[in-house]
Amino acid sequence: MYLEFYRLREFPFALTCDERFFYESPRLAEALAKMLYSVQQRRGLVLVTGEVGAGKTFVSKILVSRLGLGCQTLTMSHPLDSAEQALRAVGKALGINFPPDADKLTLLEGLEQHLVTLNRRGRLVALIFDEAQNLGDEALEEIRLLWNLEADGQRLVQIVLAGQPEFRDRLKAPRWEPLMQRVVLSLHLGPLTESETCAYILHRRRVARDEGCLLQFTSNALSVIHRAAKGIPRLINVICDNALLLGYAKKKPTVNTARVAEVVKDMPSSDPRLRPVFSYDKKLPIREP
Repeated sequence: MYLEFYRLREFPFALTCDERFFYESPRLAEALAKMLYSVQQRRGLVLVTGEVGAGKTFVSKILVSRLGLGCQTLTMSHPLDSAEQALRAVGKALGINFPPDADKLTLLEGLEQHLVTLNRRGRLVALIFDEAQNLGDEALEEIRLLWNLEADGQRLVQIVLAGQPEFRDRLKAPRWEPLMQRVVLSLHLGPLTESETCAYILHRRRVARDEGCLLQFTSNALSVIHRAAKGIPRLINVICDNALLLGYAKKKPTVNTARVAEVVKDMPSSDPRLRPVFSYDKKLPIREP
């Protein structure tokens, strides 16, 4: 809608996991390097948590991309309740056609045999369970048992559990101690800092811009966006996209605090402490080379 007005090639703040728009801060670069090493070296379970909208799914997608063709990576985000559901879901993702009436033992034996075959062919298999806080207790226990499968001295499957912060709290219960002992890497994706928010927004603008791009942000506006979104990437995208839409309607290509104020006031959780900073824009617009 507003692409031509701002001279953009595509929407810079779309809520999609397009790898080109991934902003790799130093913190994320370190986290991804550790995740990559843990999976490739078959070290153990990886636990990743973060608030809603913090980028867990996006980071998981980047991990899949960097593992490359040498690893058969399967991502599952649907809630699983039972052990049988977990085994069937993993088997289906691996292309195994289990009979509808197969019992748990048959499922497990078939899955193990398939994983052994892949391992002997030199194939690494990684399972990423997104929204892991929705896993039922029985399914989660079965996932732990899957990690125990091994052949020729190597684990047959690597597992990444990605969920919201309450999932980490859940795993503190005594019954999950055997699972937590297998976690070799535990990461929490916190909110972006103000400087990271600024870099994040300008990175996405840079990727989307066309020749002669008119879109600019004042430095005060970037600061307010950070505070309003509390550093959460998804909320940053929502605020920025709405600010661009509003600027298009007003024929104003620079996003300033007034524009952000109009957007934020309609957000259900806007912070009243932001109001005093909405009345000025003393700093110059942020420009890029």
